[in-house]
Parts: sequence; structure tokens; C-alpha cells
Amino acid sequence: MDDNVRDIGGHYLELASLLGDGAHQLGYLPQLVAHQTLPKRNPDLSRDSRLDHLPIEPRFAVRRMENWSLGVDGSSRVGRDLQGAPTDGGWAARLWQNVCDRASRPSRRPRAMLHAWSSVFAESVRQFAPRPPDRIVVNTGGDFQIVALAHALRELDRQDRIGPTSIHVLFHFAVYETAVTARARAFGRQVNAAMGTMKRHRVHLHATTESLRQQLATVGVNATAIPYPTRPRNGLQRSRSSADATKILLAGMPRAEKGRGQICGLLESIEKPCLRSGRFIWSMQLPQKRWQRMIPPSMQPSCDVKTPAPTGRLAGTGLEVLCGNLTSQAYHDWLDTAGIGLFLYDPGRYVARCSGVLLEMMIRGVPVIVPDGCWLADQVRQAERTGPIGWIYQSVDDIPQILNGAEANLPEIHANCQRHAAHIAAYHSGKNSLLEMGIENHASSSLRRAS
Repeated sequence: MDDNVRDIGGHYLELASLLGDGAHQLGYLPQLVAHQTLPKRNPDLSRDSRLDHLPIEPRFAVRRMENWSLGVDGSSRVGRDLQGAPTDGGWAARLWQNVCDRASRPSRRPRAMLHAWSSVFAESVRQFAPRPPDRIVVNTGGDFQIVALAHALRELDRQDRIGPTSIHVLFHFAVYETAVTARARAFGRQVNAAMGTMKRHRVHLHATTESLRQQLATVGVNATAIPYPTRPRNGLQRSRSSADATKILLAGMPRAEKGRGQICGLLESIEKPCLRSGRFIWSMQLPQKRWQRMIPPSMQPSCDVKTPAPTGRLAGTGLEVLCGNLTSQAYHDWLDTAGIGLFLYDPGRYVARCSGVLLEMMIRGVPVIVPDGCWLADQVRQAERTGPIGWIYQSVDDIPQILNGAEANLPEIHANCQRHAAHIAAYHSGKNSLLEMGIENHASSSLRRAS
């Protein structure tokens, strides 16, 4: 189940499809409950090969439950009860939270979202009618979802008397940035209070990074660390002539936490020495609206983002533009052309948060440039035990210098990346993610019974 799955682009559907593939390999019949607008927004959904083994039920009417989290990506300030009402903190903090809640649109208020989410969850479980071997996975979880889950299970226990159910919830987003805050401690109290009401069921919490598991443990929440899955590739990155320009690829639509505000300044600093000189190509997606803030004025006349299709390399600029959202096949084909993966991510937001794009670069054997002080840098340092696979920068201002020296070391680093890709493919698969969650391999048990 994932209320965030409403489009073919991005990593929500990608994660769901990879877990679905893994479940199919383990002998299950996976099924996805997604947002109700998914088929309306994507009329060609039936032709998406990722969904060959994953039938979809579009049910959720709300999404982005993380908006009311007590973690770094949310706006709540105090904990809540199973109805969504503020209960934690002093009376002044609760009063202010109530004011903030009422300032939101009625459909986006926490109580409304909690009830809408839990009602869809409960109805889905009623129709699913889980038996003991069945498993429910909440693909994108958090503290506010746990409260909504507890509310849904309480209603199911009262009205339907369902048997004990096995549920797995995946946490992705950081609890705090650098220091434990009062909000982080309230995060832990909120999760544990909700978990205490679900003891009749087997609810398992998982973190998609080890650093996030440690953050959860710091605020008193018990979770297991599991690998975030990424899509395997049929072959490693194509070899290129040493005379070819190296493509610097920024994957995904630019967002604030992914360095949207840093792009224009960095492009200005490398435009003449790196791009117009023919040494590098800068390749990125751009939205069809409000893209000018990300492109220097000197490069804007060459940009054409009126149609949602690749425009290709813009002559003389060293710039390659792709417009709008991409299909899964187009996105992965684009990643196959990367020479260097560049990440302008905010390290505070990714201090304990996994980047699916980083894994997609690593599984292709692509060298990467990442910021220090976050999960991305941790992955690069861990891989460096067998040789460097990229560069870690302290400031975006360091990147031009990194690029100036990259070409001399790129062949050696590229070879190291190719070796590391095999580890990524084995460890970060949908099947292994489910096994690390403790979900039984029914395919192997069926073979044992047959033999």
C-alpha cells in the first residue's frame, strides 16, 4: 500500500514495482493499493512493463502523509492521538498546533487525512481478507502513518474481528538532522504510543538505511535496517571513446531538497571551461514551467522545453535537456548514458535518507559526485575500501575543481565502479529487501515440499 503512487514518474511506483517483482520471485501474488488518480493521470499505465505482475487498485484519496510528520520533512510540533488531535507537549504548544491545523485546507487537515487514509486501509484489508501466510507492506511509512494505521486496525478489530495480521512498514525520511530535538523525541513517543495499541497484530518497522535505523533507536523506536531496492540492468554501462565528452547527469526533476536553487550558479561557473569547451555535457530534466531560474541567461536561448520529450544536446552549449516526466523505459535509457552522476542534494535532508538515484547510478557502474555529511557520502566511503568510486564535496563551490581534475582519474574510478555494481545488484534487489524484512520465501518452501 502506498498513497503516494499516483504517477509513473518518480520512485514511489518504482519502489512498489521492485517490491512486487521480489514478492513474485518469493512465491507471492503481489497487489498494489495506490492513489485513485493513478490511472487517470497515466492513461498508458496498462502498457508499463513494471506492472506485469502487479495488479493495481487505485483507492487512496489523500497522499503525502509525511506532511504531518514530526520528522524533518513534516510540519507537526506535537504528538497526536489516534483521532489526529494534538496531545503531546504543553497547552500552549497544543493550542498553536490546533491553529496551524485549522489554517490548512479542510481536506489537508491532519484529522481529515488520518481518517481518509485509515478508512481506505481498513476497506482494503476487508476485501483482501488476509490469511496467516499473507503479508501487508506499507511502502512509505512514518510516524503519522503509524497513527493512522493504529486507528484503522482499532476499527477493524471492533467491527470485523479480523485475525492477527502481519504488517511491514518502511520508513524512509530522517527523524532529525544533526542533533536530537524535542520534536524528534515526540516522534518516538508518538510511534511507540500507536504501536502499543496494535499489540494484537504483528507490525514490523523497517528503515531503508542503517543511519535512519540508528536515528529511530535514539528516539526509542525499534526498527530493522533493510536495503532499498534498485532496478537491475542487463549490462553495465557502455564503453565510450576517450575523445567523447563526459556526460554529467542530474537525474530526476529538480526539487528544493535536490539542489534546485544551486543549479544556475553552478552552470554559470562551469559553462565556459567545462561545457562550451566540449569536455563535458550537462544533462538534466526540466519542468515545462518556471525552468528559467535554473538556466543561466546565456544558455536560455538554446532551450526549448515546450514539448514533453527529449530535446537532445543543444549545439554549442554542452547542455542536454529533457522535458517533463519520463516513462520508466526512457528514464532508465537516459541513465545508461551517464558518465558522472552529480548530486546537489541538501545533506541535512539526506543525513539518514536513502537516494534511489544514487543506487541507480551505482548499479550501472557510474562514478558519482555527492555532498558530505549524509547517507550518499557514507555509501561512497564504504565502497572505497576496494577503490574510489567518485568524489565527495564539502561545498558546491568545490565542484568546478573536482571536474577539472576528474578526467585524469576517470578510467580508474570507472573500473572500480564497475566492480562495485555487482554488489549493488545482489544486495539492493526487491527480493533481498523482502527477505531482510523477514518475509518468508514461499517459492523455496514449495520446492522443498515438492521434493
